[in-house]
Amino acid sequence: MEMNNDHNQLELRIEAKLENLSVIADFISSSMSQLGIDVSVLEVQMAVDEACTNIIEYAYSGEGGIINITCDVWDNNFVVTIRDKGKPFDPSSVPPPSLEADLEKRRIGGLGIYLMRKFMDDVSYSFDAEKGNTLVMRKMLTGKMQKR
Repeated sequence: MEMNNDHNQLELRIEAKLENLSVIADFISSSMSQLGIDVSVLEVQMAVDEACTNIIEYAYSGEGGIINITCDVWDNNFVVTIRDKGKPFDPSSVPPPSLEADLEKRRIGGLGIYLMRKFMDDVSYSFDAEKGNTLVMRKMLTGKMQKR
């Protein structure tokens, strides 16, 4: 695990293992605190937990790799950027789950991505052959921060 604090951008580089999810959650709450943010911490932690769980289980197929997470504030948004070099996967390609259907009739999967979208104000994904997968999630900070 490697942590970096560079000009209000906080960074965590960590092994993609399920047992590291609690370290990631602590990093998110610590980053938000260091950046002066005291709202929506649990929502951001849950969205990041879902994203990292998907990376661990699907992008790396449980075989390990590195997850790089940066936290920053831009234009009154708390921005979490998550990078990995696992298999490409675009979360926008997953349709929203049918929450009204009986549990037995619901398709498996997709709920984590739904929660990421629900908890965050914006979720975007990109893939680059050299840089890998990049997931950027933004949470608006109404009245809490000023523009940088």
